[in-house]
Order: sequence, then structure tokens, then C-alpha cells
Amino acid sequence: MSRGMTMPESLSAPSDKIIYQVGLNALRYQEIERIAKRLIEFSDYTVTSSDISKDRPTPISWSFNPSVNTTKNTMGSLVSLLCDLQDVDENKESDDKDEFKISFKMSHGVIDRQRIQNLFQKIITDRNNFTHHFENYYVDPSSNFKQPHEVVLKRLQFEYNDAGCFLEKLKSELKMKIDFIIEHMNLFSEVVTINQVANIFDEAYQSCKRSDGWAVWQQVMHYVYKTPNTQTNIEKLKKKKSLKTTKNMLICVFPNWLFKDEPTKNGSRILVKVDNTSVNIDSSFPKIIISD
Repeated sequence: MSRGMTMPESLSAPSDKIIYQVGLNALRYQEIERIAKRLIEFSDYTVTSSDISKDRPTPISWSFNPSVNTTKNTMGSLVSLLCDLQDVDENKESDDKDEFKISFKMSHGVIDRQRIQNLFQKIITDRNNFTHHFENYYVDPSSNFKQPHEVVLKRLQFEYNDAGCFLEKLKSELKMKIDFIIEHMNLFSEVVTINQVANIFDEAYQSCKRSDGWAVWQQVMHYVYKTPNTQTNIEKLKKKKSLKTTKNMLICVFPNWLFKDEPTKNGSRILVKVDNTSVNIDSSFPKIIISD
């Protein structure tokens, strides 16, 4: 019986088994088409944030918008769309200060593109014969005699397993594509968060800065925490960098910031100079590969 599926014991007649297997094959071909379309959409897409101005009262939300609409594509037309993508990795960013929008176009990292294309084409041929010429399953091509039910069922099961192997490859790459997109989204979120934190700290620093260029750290923090969502953003960055204190996180993200202790009557206080000209962001991503 087909891998991953057991024929119900209630089906004893050969014709009933064939009808049941026909349903399984039809569902498998539909799933291949659905997964292939998702892969194509995930290869050319735009990620857009909601309003990212620093004064917005609610958290940022994101939308994922594929550039390719595969709704009306037939299964046969998906072969070239899926396999003929060039090795590109392009991106375009918007200039809107209140919106973070970036478009990506990614190739499929197929190890043996021709082998995958040939396999997909075979699946499509099997599916077309299954859909449009099913009567030929019952004809022996060498003698034109009628095939027994057992031979027809065996062919259907063989094609079902072939389609299953290809489906697993598509699912594997789809998972990696989704993981890849999630990593991009996480990076985008970090960039937006850092941008918001940088802006509010620069504003606070300019407001609290003394004539000698230093600002009292406690005054800066008091100013910062009056802004909605700033504390939440700071906590996000501290968690991302695995650092417990705000000061250490800011030194890690903004290496040009300066801190020093200033003596006071009762001890000392921390001073700061804010300089956002350098930012540390982890921007490494995995390769997308269909394995053999």
C-alpha cells in the first residue's frame, strides 16, 4: 500500500480500492499545487510595517504581500515559475520616515535544478494522465488488452508515492523559506525598535545636554520613560542582546556612546554623551536549499 496511508479493511472489492486510491492521488496533486504556489509567492514579496513614528501608542504590526498572484496559474505553468528563477537577492526600501517597507526577491537554492524540474514535470504528466486520460490506466499499451484491477491499483499507488517524495521536497523548502522570512521580519523589527530608541534618546540628550556636551544619565532616562512604549522597546533590546542593564545594552547597540562618572557631594552620578552614528545589528541569514 502507499507509503503513509493504509487501505481501509472495509474495502475488499478491487474496484472500491481503486476508487479510494483515486481520491488519495487527487488530494496529493492538489497539495503539490498549493505548496508550489506558496513557494513562488514567498520568493518575491514585500514586507510593510504599520506607522513607525515614535509617538504611536500601539505596537508595530507587519503585513506580508507577495508580488506574484498565482491564483489563476495552472499546475503546468508553475514549473517554469518555480524552477527558472535566477539567482537574485534584491531589496528595495521605502523613504517614508513613518513606514518601514522593503521588497525582496529570492531565488530557490536548488542543488540540482534540472533534476527537480524533471521530477516536477513527471508529476505534472502523471497528474494530467490521471485527470484527463484515466481510461488509459485500464489499457495495456503493448497489447491493448484490458488491465486487471490489481495492475491499475499498483500504478496509482506508485504515482502516489512518487508525488509524495516530491511533495516532501516542496514542504522542506517552504519551511526554510518561512523560517527565512521570519528571520527577516525579526531583523526588521529590531531595526525599527533601534531606530525608535535612538530617536528618543537623542531627543532626551539634546534636551538635557549641558554646555560641556555631557548630560546627566538619570535626567535622560526620566525624559525617555515619559514616552509611550519606550520602556517596552528597551526591554526588547535587552532580551535580544541577553543583557540585564539598559546602560550595557545601549553600549552594545550604540558603540559610540560615552559614559563617565562625575563626583557629587554625596558620591557620584553617571553622565552620558549620545552618538548614534554607529549601530550594531546582526544581519546574517541562512541559505535556502532543497536537499537531495
